[in-house]
Amino acid sequence: MFDFFKTKKNYFVGVDFGTSVIKIVELSLKKEQIYLENYGWVDLGLVPGGENSDLPSQVPFDVKLKVMLNALIKKLKPTSKEAYVSLPSFVGLISLINFPEMKKEEIEKAIQFEAHKYIPTPLDDVSLSWDIVKKEESKIIPGNQSLPESARKIQVLLVAAPKKEIKKYNDLFSDSSLTIKVIELETFSLVRSLVGDNMGTFLIIDIGSRTTNLILTEKGLVLASRSVDAGGNEITNTLADNLNVSKPRAETLKKQKKDFLNGQELAIIVPTLELISNEALRIINSYKEKNPDVRIDSVIISGGSSKMEGIDKYFTKNIGIKAVVGNPWNKIVVNEKLKPTIETLGSSFAVAIGLAVRGIEEYRRN
Repeated sequence: MFDFFKTKKNYFVGVDFGTSVIKIVELSLKKEQIYLENYGWVDLGLVPGGENSDLPSQVPFDVKLKVMLNALIKKLKPTSKEAYVSLPSFVGLISLINFPEMKKEEIEKAIQFEAHKYIPTPLDDVSLSWDIVKKEESKIIPGNQSLPESARKIQVLLVAAPKKEIKKYNDLFSDSSLTIKVIELETFSLVRSLVGDNMGTFLIIDIGSRTTNLILTEKGLVLASRSVDAGGNEITNTLADNLNVSKPRAETLKKQKKDFLNGQELAIIVPTLELISNEALRIINSYKEKNPDVRIDSVIISGGSSKMEGIDKYFTKNIGIKAVVGNPWNKIVVNEKLKPTIETLGSSFAVAIGLAVRGIEEYRRN
C-alpha cells in the first residue's frame, strides 16, 4: 500500500502490531518453497497475567511499544533488514468506488473528488492509494435512446490511512536494525494469509484482544471491512465471571480442549461472540441482497481466541454458514521440531505471515 523502499532479497519480515502483542515472522523463498526462518512475539502487558503486565503504568504506550519492538528484533536477529508492517484496520478506510471508464490521470482527479465523501478529515492529513480491481460492461435500461446500449465501468479500491499513524510507525523503527519497506492495513494481510489465491467468497472473523475485524472477500478482493470494539479480553472476562476463576486462569482455560460454548447441559453465553455473530450476519445479508445468486463458501476464524474449543461449531450454528479455523501456515515449510509449537500458535500469526508473504509475492513479480 505505502511503499517506501525497493529491494530484492529472498528473506522477508512481517511485523504485526496487535493491540496487546507484537508478533514478528521471517520467511524465505527457496526453489519456490516458502520456509519459516524465524518467529517471535512479546506481549505489552495488556493481556491479563501477561509477562509485561507489571511494567510501570506511567510509561507511555508508544515508549513501551518501541522498547518491546527493539528487544524482540534484537532477540530474533532477522536476516532481512527491511520489514512489512501492519496498521490496525480500525485506523484506516477501505472503499470500493464505481466509475465510468476513464484515463489514469482522470481517475486521480475523480478519486480526490470522491474521497471527500468517504473520509471525514482533510485529505492533506491522509495517505491515499488506489487500484482498479474490476472492469465490466454495464447494461443500460432499454428504451433510453440518449444512452448507449452498454458502457464500460471500472471499480476502484480506495485505501486511506492517516499520515500521523504512518509517521508513528516509522518512528517506532527509528532506532532499530529494521527499516520499513511497506505499511499496509492488516485487512489485506489477513486475506493474503488466510485466503491466498482461493477464488471463492469468504467472511474472515479475526478476533484480537480488544477488537474484532470482519472482512468479506470475493476472488481475493476485499468487498467489506468492519471493526467491532470487542474481542478476546471480553471473552476472558466472561469466562472468569461464569467459572468464578481469575482472569489469568480463564485465559488458560480458553486454550484448553474444553468446549464452553456448545455444551449439552450448560453452554456459557458470551455476549462478545453474539455481537460478532450479529455483525457478521449484517454484512452477509447486505451482500446477499445485492448478489442473491452468490454463495459464501465459508467463515474463516482467526486471532488468539480462535483456539477456543468449539468456536467453529458456535459460528456455524449462529451464522448459518460453515465456519473453520484458518491456517496461515499451510503453505509454509516448517522444521519438524517446531510443528507442535506452530500448532499451538494457530492463526494468531496470520497478519505477520500475510505481511511477509506480500514480500514474497513482490519478489516473484520482479
